[in-house]
Amino acid sequence: MKARFLASLAAIGLFGAPALASDLPIKVPLYKALIATPSYNWNGFYAGGNFGGGWSNGSLNIPSNGSSGGLNEFIGGVQGGYNFQAGHLLLGVEGEFDGAAFNQRLVAGPALGSVSQHWISTLAGRVGLVDDRWLVFAKLGGGWVHSDATVNVPGAPNWSGSSTSSGWMLGAGIEYGFKPHWTVKLEYDYLGLSSWTSATAPTVSLNRDLQMVKAGINYKFGSGGSGAAAQASGGGDGANTEELAKQSQNPVASMVSVPFQSNSNFNAGPFGRTQEIFNIQPVVPLSLNAEWNVISRTIIPLMSQPDPLFNSSTNGIGDINQSLFLSPAHPGKLIWGAGPVFTVPSANDPILGTGRFLFGPTAVFLTMPGHWVIGTLINNQWSIGGNPLRPPVNTYLEQFFLTYNMAGGWFVTSTPIVTANWLAAPGQKWTVPIGGGFGRVFKMGEQPVKAQIEAYYNAIRPTGASDWQLRTTFVLLFPEK
Repeated sequence: MKARFLASLAAIGLFGAPALASDLPIKVPLYKALIATPSYNWNGFYAGGNFGGGWSNGSLNIPSNGSSGGLNEFIGGVQGGYNFQAGHLLLGVEGEFDGAAFNQRLVAGPALGSVSQHWISTLAGRVGLVDDRWLVFAKLGGGWVHSDATVNVPGAPNWSGSSTSSGWMLGAGIEYGFKPHWTVKLEYDYLGLSSWTSATAPTVSLNRDLQMVKAGINYKFGSGGSGAAAQASGGGDGANTEELAKQSQNPVASMVSVPFQSNSNFNAGPFGRTQEIFNIQPVVPLSLNAEWNVISRTIIPLMSQPDPLFNSSTNGIGDINQSLFLSPAHPGKLIWGAGPVFTVPSANDPILGTGRFLFGPTAVFLTMPGHWVIGTLINNQWSIGGNPLRPPVNTYLEQFFLTYNMAGGWFVTSTPIVTANWLAAPGQKWTVPIGGGFGRVFKMGEQPVKAQIEAYYNAIRPTGASDWQLRTTFVLLFPEK
């Protein structure tokens, strides 16, 4: 089993294809209103959805064979609550209900054990500080987790049971109102759960906690601001098709976009199977003030991963990646952004993820002379938490982008993604693709969209990595009007 985990991690590093930086829309200059913009209103009821990853540090305390282990899982669900705002102070209450998808063996023989979690529910009070569209909050409350466990104690019958355990919860996060009725949030929650004891002789105690990182979106039933406020945040009457095509290739965006990207990696692994990674990549601009923006990019991978030991594939959700770029609202000839990037261990199967929480820096630099868009995006991530039984991670990514735009929204492009696994053996660290493609920005009815197709050959690659990749991308663009 351990060999399968190790090989799976190598396969993910070899075959994985992160999302294109060039698929993100551009920074549209912000219109400076001549009158003061009304403050954002956080009062009232709201409801929405969330997704993310959770990981647990647990132990099965079996007499003469106590062992520790962990599990990581994808979580997703709904939330609802109420906010009361008094100036810069916000008080509220929020409830969440999430499904959890994971089942993993915790300890090895002679005593065997496994644990799975099916749903998580929390109820907490919120207190926060408001600065117009920004909210920084803390949460305190309780939660419940429904789990199944199986224990095989030597000399005793197998035991299995279900339990709903309760515990206390502490959390914190940030939230941003990007439209009068819509907000997005990012938060961390810690849930300390009570112990669960099996009905066996001797008894076995299951102790665990649960840590979660989640992104969410909320619909406010009351408007967050007037129409004038929403209009003041926009810019102009929009760009023509050719200009919008050029703008949509800038990774530091100040307009909402939703890219959908398919990465087909051919001849992967010892059986020459195809790995498929379908990325959903919502991009949301967050305005700090008139001079600075924060660009949020989330990557949710849906995967079909070839097994490194058997002629089969595993399908499911991979590890979710989040990048935050701090970028000038009015850049010069050199456009740039920098900030943190982290990856949450949200995979619903060990073969689809690293089992580790990754964190590191990311930055992008580009220029747009004439019809050209030229630049690079880089990041490096290290494992700083997660399942201690999984191997450490240290990975580097750099994407070069070179695009020439033509009339009618057409463009030709090359955006290879170079990756390195710094912990791999000599000669097995680098993947360097060469290739390119073309695309076009156009309208479907009144909706601006971008579609493109690219092909790449991995000229330098580790043993067993895919040799060819086909990328197809479709992006919904939402320029301010």
